[in-house]
Amino acid sequence: MRTKIARTANGVTRFNISKARFKKIKIPIPCPDTPGRSLAIQTEIVRILDTFTTHTAELTAELTAREKQYKYYRDQLLTFEDGQVEWKALGEVAEYQQPTKYLVKSKKYNNEFNTPVLTAGKTFILGYTDETDGIYNAQEKPVIIFDDFTTANKWVDFDFKAKSSAMKMITSKDKSDVLLKYVFYWLNTLPSELIYSDHKRQWISNYSKKKIPVPSLAEQTRIVDILDKFDALTNSITEGLPREIKLRQQQYEYYRDLLLSFPKSETTV
Repeated sequence: MRTKIARTANGVTRFNISKARFKKIKIPIPCPDTPGRSLAIQTEIVRILDTFTTHTAELTAELTAREKQYKYYRDQLLTFEDGQVEWKALGEVAEYQQPTKYLVKSKKYNNEFNTPVLTAGKTFILGYTDETDGIYNAQEKPVIIFDDFTTANKWVDFDFKAKSSAMKMITSKDKSDVLLKYVFYWLNTLPSELIYSDHKRQWISNYSKKKIPVPSLAEQTRIVDILDKFDALTNSITEGLPREIKLRQQQYEYYRDLLLSFPKSETTV
């Protein structure tokens, strides 16, 4: 039904469809000459698809609850009283690097290529490139990518190329003193201070001066281990709830298309 409406509708960013066109759209009616049987089939199709949507909704609600739980424990674990730990400027413990050597040259992306091209924003992976030079080896040296204008950031532990010089790369100056993953989790407890009319570089002018609590290395490791488990459950697309929701949605779409496909001889307007 949605596909047929999309084919009939007008518009670029927003679809519109006239009442006259809408009335002409045909939908399949199983066994149109046997109303009782037709209604029974429709009822069973609705029941099956409702089961899928209910299950997906339950998983989504559980994910929302887990995300709240994750943020609560993250903020608790990364909150320290004065005198409990040493506080250092972020610029003292983290290195700031331009991605110039790793910028992608070609915009011809293809999912068949091997190397992801990254941005620190919501899109994260813009596409994949076949370029073989200037690839950052994050498998050996993980990095935080940080958008110097929006302050969006991501943890990256796979090899990549960068899209823009606005994306900076943050590493630990001394991982025997401060774990980079600990810095990443702490960064994401900070409230947004972004002023959209302000175009200054956020890392040097603002973030590098922020004070980060630095507990012992053993305590940092404990905190990271706990938050890694929560993160896998709430954010990972290869494990945890997001993966389960994605699989259920794919399963729903498969059965929806299968159940709503009829031979033309069994359909009517």
